[in-house]
Amino acid sequence: MKNTSWFVVLCAIVTIGCCTQIAGATPPPPEYRAMYLLPNPAGLYYNQSVNSGFLVTSSQNTAGASPYFPGVSQYRAFQNFTYAKTGDPYLSEVWYFDTWDSFATGREDLTDYLQKRGTISPVTLDISGDLVRTGDPWIAGLHATRINATAYRAADTSGYFIIFSTDFFPDENYYIAYYGTAGKSDLDVATPRLKTLIMSCFPGFVEGKTYTFDPVSPENPAAFLPATVVIITICCIGALVILQKKRGS
Repeated sequence: MKNTSWFVVLCAIVTIGCCTQIAGATPPPPEYRAMYLLPNPAGLYYNQSVNSGFLVTSSQNTAGASPYFPGVSQYRAFQNFTYAKTGDPYLSEVWYFDTWDSFATGREDLTDYLQKRGTISPVTLDISGDLVRTGDPWIAGLHATRINATAYRAADTSGYFIIFSTDFFPDENYYIAYYGTAGKSDLDVATPRLKTLIMSCFPGFVEGKTYTFDPVSPENPAAFLPATVVIITICCIGALVILQKKRGS
């Protein structure tokens, strides 16, 4: 019985070490977090037959002015693509927010802008078939296959916004990510290409993480998980040590 108790204590100590390392890991600064949602159609695990020949023509990771949307966050990343088969231009723009207040304000400002410049409507994108097309078991097994999005149609760009919170980084994390055409186009015709761009970044980013589409209140329950586990583990060790001493006496 003594050996069992001390084995539990040892496991608890190992758990503390692991959790401390996780809690102490240094995440990238906020100004680099928007780029995580930019498409990666030419990634190593997306072959050319799947990414349909998208070429990256320009990229920015800056809070500068956007050619299509207002500056709703100081943390922004932007990328232009060309669909090589037709030469059609596409784009992705991502805004990152590290507080609920900045996110709520940014989302409201963006919504007002979109309603004045075009039309918006809620949609659900099913990318399960796109994931299976890769032929890669890991990609095909990703869980984020149905994505709540906002369709946007305007004269200068049409596409899809994905708005969500996540526990990918510590503390609060909110994203507004846009995937669209550059210039006027038929959104229905462009959707297969846009789903390819979305498939190359979003499902893998949230795999194994907690995320909520269109959050209505501040939420990041997993942000405090490592610290909570450490505290609980310390309490368990203390209780086990006291119990062991009592049994020894």
